[in-house]
Amino acid sequence: MMLISLILLCITADPWADASPGVEYGPGAGYGQSYYPDNILGPPDPSATPTSPSFGEDNLLTLGKDGWVVLEFSDNSIINEPGADFTVFENVMDTGSGYFQECAFVEVSQDGEYWIPFPWNASTLEGLAGLMPTTGDDPTNPSVSGGDQFDLEVLGLDWVRFVRLTDCGDAVTDGGLFDLDAVVAVNWSTGIEGAAVTPFSFSVTSPFSTSFTVNTKDTGTLLCYTVDGRIAGKWQLNGQSITLNASALPSGVLHFVLNESSFSAVKLMNR
Repeated sequence: MMLISLILLCITADPWADASPGVEYGPGAGYGQSYYPDNILGPPDPSATPTSPSFGEDNLLTLGKDGWVVLEFSDNSIINEPGADFTVFENVMDTGSGYFQECAFVEVSQDGEYWIPFPWNASTLEGLAGLMPTTGDDPTNPSVSGGDQFDLEVLGLDWVRFVRLTDCGDAVTDGGLFDLDAVVAVNWSTGIEGAAVTPFSFSVTSPFSTSFTVNTKDTGTLLCYTVDGRIAGKWQLNGQSITLNASALPSGVLHFVLNESSFSAVKLMNR
């Protein structure tokens, strides 16, 4: 009986997202909602090409401005192997003079609660989803599939089971609202590869204005992200409480990450 169970597991596991445990629509959403979540699970639209991208509400879900959606891999985990580990497909179109792009921020999680964002470049938009068109070729092969690839090595993670996509809203200049087609695992395993990352091993005083104190016994590199995933600051910690200069940090909610643990804090407007 155990042999039969293992065989069934191998047959049923696949590289496609299996469920969507959460979604929140923003202004302009509506397209594809009557088909959710089936229209964003499974493989991307096989008929899509760079010049004739996916269309139809049964293939796409529009998140709306600042809207977000979570996809879960329930019968496997995306794992960190050499190269890209998963691909996000949107209906990007090759216009002949460039790409018509609608962008989203990308975050990943092992437990669906603690999220780590992929950093992105505000000038090139590298690190966002919605940049490259779908080719219609093998969606599990990044060298031919098109779409936007992401590597867990960038975040120092061995595995994840959840991917969250958030429409970029006014944070970038793009063509409009993000339309999700699919998320596909490139490297995956039917077993969870280790214990989940444990958040909140340190704390940051909040709110703060021109300086802030980090209380921790850990050592490593403390990174500060804005809410849209851009790196705003970087410091080395030596395992002792330390007060750091924050005069160059932007105001608003900031996300701090130390050795894959995180804390959010609010920076007040300088006066």
